[in-house]
Amino acid sequence: MSWFALGLELRRWRRAGQTPVLWWRDDDARTPSPELDRLLDLAARHGAPLTLAVIPDGDIPALAARLGGRTDVCVAQHGIDHQNRRTGPAAGEFPPEWRRIRVATLLRAGWSRLAAAPQASRIFVPPWNDIHPELAQALVDCGYAGWSAWGEAPVAGRAPRVDAHLDLMRWRGGARFRGEGRFLADFRKQLAARRRSGDWSAPIGLLTHHLAHDAPAWSFLDRFLAWSVGRGGLAWGALPELLSAAEH
Repeated sequence: MSWFALGLELRRWRRAGQTPVLWWRDDDARTPSPELDRLLDLAARHGAPLTLAVIPDGDIPALAARLGGRTDVCVAQHGIDHQNRRTGPAAGEFPPEWRRIRVATLLRAGWSRLAAAPQASRIFVPPWNDIHPELAQALVDCGYAGWSAWGEAPVAGRAPRVDAHLDLMRWRGGARFRGEGRFLADFRKQLAARRRSGDWSAPIGLLTHHLAHDAPAWSFLDRFLAWSVGRGGLAWGALPELLSAAEH
């Protein structure tokens, strides 16, 4: 897939008088790092709103100091401690046999550690995009504004949900950049699916993992942000506002 083919799909959107909405989530922040600095610098340089999914057991005061004054960054809760408690090939923090009250208790404990961070929003991002059977209702019980997982995961519950769809990385066999052609093909596929179904306003989520990026991933992310933010016919949204719109 090429930039030219992606441009043809975007032309179809323009002819229909529609504008795709993109948003950006980065997972697994725990503490300040050179990689986090690089990520934040990219967001600031390109003017792209960023949702930083932060693990609550990290160094929250140090992160708060690093993020102070950054109104372009939303902090979401990335699980409770990012520890796998499931057996079998699929990872998750909450074993499926856990009851809702136990899940809710841990959700509240995690939020209590994260709430003081600048721009913290009561939004939940499950590690490994794992969806416990009781998670959606537990989020409602705990007063979360919404949550975000992976776009192919089953939809469940009444809590507003806005997902990620475009993973910058490949994970099988070791983390590495997905590749320009494959990423652009995935993006075009998401656009075409929305156009064909008439679901024009459904946001498309970019997913990154700053601690896992290799040099090609960093280079492409820089180019993609410059291209998408700087052109007409594409809009960037912030997760709290997108969740609020999804609720209505």
